[in-house]
Amino acid sequence: MSLLRAENIKLRTKVEDLENRLLNLVGTIKIFTGGMPGNEHIMNNNIAEIITNATDLKIVAPYITNEYAMILKDRAMNGIKVQIVLNDRRMWPAKFVDIYDEIKVTNGIDLINNPNVKYLLVWSPKTALFTSGPLDKDSLMNTVLIGTLINEKGKINELLKIFQLMLPSFMR
Repeated sequence: MSLLRAENIKLRTKVEDLENRLLNLVGTIKIFTGGMPGNEHIMNNNIAEIITNATDLKIVAPYITNEYAMILKDRAMNGIKVQIVLNDRRMWPAKFVDIYDEIKVTNGIDLINNPNVKYLLVWSPKTALFTSGPLDKDSLMNTVLIGTLINEKGKINELLKIFQLMLPSFMR
């Protein structure tokens, strides 16, 4: 009988451990909608929080507008390593081409061209955000988008591997 009690206690401990692990996973991936009435700023707020708190920053975007370009240049000047994968300059909307030129010559920002970029990824070692469209404040506020905010280390590392596949071999 005592053997059964000992086995029962071991099983109960294992079940509790499994429950704790599951509870730790809850909340590591958050899906939300931006651009809807009442949620206009949620996408920009999440992106700004990631950029502000990042020690290493990696971004994939079709193009970037002035508001975010200024923030990224400031982060690079403050010693934060910034790598950005963007569409080729010729594919940018004409009114934003000057921003591409500014980013390209900014010290501390590595710019990589990829003509196939259609999504937006903002990555830091602790958090990543994935959605579609450009890194443009107005577009993110006025377009209904589904955002995925990831805080789980394993998934963040998977996104890093995807990002690295977009880099030239000498930058990996």
